[in-house]
Formats: sequence, structure tokens, C-alpha cells
Amino acid sequence: MDIKNQFYQVELQLTSDDDQQLRLLTDRVREEAGVYTGWQRLGNLLLTIGQFNKAEELYNVLLEQASGESGKALCYNQLGCAKEHQGDYEMAIWYYEQGLEIKQKTLSSNHPSLATSYNNIGNAYLHLGGYSKALSYHEKALEIYQKTLPSNHPSLAISYNNIGTLYYNMKDYSKALSYYERALDIWQRALPPIHPDIKTVKDSIENVKNKL
Repeated sequence: MDIKNQFYQVELQLTSDDDQQLRLLTDRVREEAGVYTGWQRLGNLLLTIGQFNKAEELYNVLLEQASGESGKALCYNQLGCAKEHQGDYEMAIWYYEQGLEIKQKTLSSNHPSLATSYNNIGNAYLHLGGYSKALSYHEKALEIYQKTLPSNHPSLAISYNNIGTLYYNMKDYSKALSYYERALDIWQRALPPIHPDIKTVKDSIENVKNKL
């Protein structure tokens, strides 16, 4: 399960209009999209469907037009996402760090948005094989989430999953399993059963167990 060769498969099923699990998942997607403006939502959609070059073009325009610091920080973060998906991890880190620098000047040291930046930078370093730096950033993110969020918040699960993936790539499979199981426990309590994150971490747990 090398992160450089990991693919995700989506299975589609016909559902009825009153499918409760589908409604819960749809509500979750709407909730996550609610923090964006119209143009930012378009950029996020482009990232989601794999149109990374178009997303990059749009966020560069939005960055030029951004008047507030929070808008600039968001654009830098999304540009980092685009570069990361394009495989340009060093440039992704540069963009993430620009956004982080703004956040550090304008937000409290334990603001969850800082944790988002730490997670993103950690993931980029993981792709570059910089495991010690990746772990440092992921632990910073986890520390913030543990201080500021409920114990069953999905963002905590993201941190646990990221650290699990890091330990997997470091071949420390027992630690990887521990973190993956923590992520699964939270996601099963916080997300609809059909949410893709649950399947992904279950697959990761199975892969780790095969290594032990």
C-alpha cells in the first residue's frame, strides 16, 4: 500500500429517494462545502473531480482578487492541494507554508485551521519521504485537535489516519495499526456507514494486518 501507488475505487449503486444513509452522506458533503464562497466551491469541485490545472488557474485568480487574509490563506491552501495532486510536492509545501504563515499571524495558536495546514504539509513531506518532518507536522495537528475538538470529531480521525499511513510507510506496522484503529473507531461513530473514509481505513487495517 505504497502511497505513491494507491488508487481508490468508487462503487455506484442505485438508491431510493428516501435512502437514510445517502441523505446523511449528502448532508455531510453540504456541511463541508458550506465554508466556501461560490467561486471557492467551484474550485473545490474542480479539485474533487481531478481538474487540477483548472483549479490552479481559478485559485490563482481568486488569490489576486482576495482582499482579506483568510481568503488568501484559503487560496494558498487550495493551490497547495492542486500542486500535491499534480505530484509537485515541494511546490505544494511552499503554498501550504504561505497559507500557514498568514494563519499564524491572524489566528490563535490552537485554532483548528492551523491543524489543517500542519496535516497538509505533513502529507506532502510524506510523499517526499521526509518521514521525520511529516511526523512532526502531523503530531502538531493532532495536538491541536485533541485540545479543541470533541473526542469523536472526524478531524481527529483524519490525524490518526495520517499518522497511521506515515508509520505504515516507515514499516512500523504495529503503530500503524493502532492509529488506523483509532481513526476507524471515530469515523464509525461520526460518519454514515457508507462514507468512503470508513472503507478506506478498513482496507488500510487489512493491509497492515497482512504485514504483521
